[in-house]
Amino acid sequence: MANKRETIVKKCFDLVKAQNSVKLGKVERDPIIPEELAKTAFPAVYFETSNEDIEMLTGTQMRAELELAVVVIVGGEKRDTQRNIAIAAIEKTLMADRTLGNNVEDCRLTRVESITTGESAPFASCRMIFLVEYCYSV
Repeated sequence: MANKRETIVKKCFDLVKAQNSVKLGKVERDPIIPEELAKTAFPAVYFETSNEDIEMLTGTQMRAELELAVVVIVGGEKRDTQRNIAIAAIEKTLMADRTLGNNVEDCRLTRVESITTGESAPFASCRMIFLVEYCYSV
C-alpha cells in the first residue's frame, strides 16, 4: 500500500513541478518553512498525504480514497491574486489526466482551504485537497 501511495504522490509532484503555465518557485515533497526561502522561491508548493479511507474488495484486493494535500505558499504583494493563479495552474495540471497516467481510478480537487497561522504577512497560503481513488493488492 505505501508503495502505491508514494507512487501516486510522486506522479502528482512530477506533474506539478513540470507544468509551465505558471512559474512556481520551489516545489517540494516535504513541508516548507517560508521564512527560510528567498523571494524567488515563491510561489512555493509542497505535497502531503492526509486522510485515507480503505475498504476490502476481496481477500487481497483493496480500494482506497486518499486525500492529497497540495500546500501553496505565496509572499509579497497581491498575495490573494498570486495564490489564485497558482491554484488554477495546479488544478489544471492535475485534472488534465484524472487517472494520472493510469495509476489511479480518479483524481479530483474537492476543496481549497485557507491556512491561517498567526500573523501570516507577508505570506499567504492554502491547502488544495485532492481525492485520489485507487486499488492495490496486499
